[in-house]
Amino acid sequence: MATGMESNDEDDELKNLDKEISYLRSAKKEWFEKARPVSDELERIAQRERECIDKQNHLRSKQHDREKLQQTDQHVIDLKAELKQAKDENVKLSNKVINLKQSLDKATKFSKDQKRKITELENNMVTLPEGKMVDVSVQVLSETEDRATVIELQLSDTMKLLSKTQVHLSNVEEQLTVAKQVTAATQQRELQESGNFELQLELSKHHQPTTCTGILTGF
Repeated sequence: MATGMESNDEDDELKNLDKEISYLRSAKKEWFEKARPVSDELERIAQRERECIDKQNHLRSKQHDREKLQQTDQHVIDLKAELKQAKDENVKLSNKVINLKQSLDKATKFSKDQKRKITELENNMVTLPEGKMVDVSVQVLSETEDRATVIELQLSDTMKLLSKTQVHLSNVEEQLTVAKQVTAATQQRELQESGNFELQLELSKHHQPTTCTGILTGF
């Protein structure tokens, strides 16, 4: 008799467990369906956050490149102005060297002519009254030689200055070449980064991570 009662109790308990399990499964399914929109929304927010961060980094990188490009452009402008000034100075000094050489040639030629005349006068000194003409020629020759010496000093100083100007000119041209290369490289990198960012953004929209579905797996 006791065994029959225990059997009935077990049957009742099994029925109750079946009902509770069915209820729990139904409740789990209901809460899972309620949680799905939340999970989808969280994933959408996370995806948008990643896109915003990527765009923020991209814009900051573009801003940095733009500032660097502006600085480089200004540097190119300054170098061009400096290059023009150096070229003008180079032309002016070159012309001065030419003029000084011409003056030196004339002074040297005049000095040689004076020496030749003095020699001729000295050879014919007996025909001159008290050698006055010789004294005048010697004085003129001395002044000519002094002027030639001054011109030689000016020419030497000008040549040194011209050499420094040409070195400076070469340095500025080299700096300008480098600055132009930096500008071109920065612009190329900016274009590439812009294209890559747009491509990455497009790919991320088509390959979003799958939604998490394990929120209520503890039931």
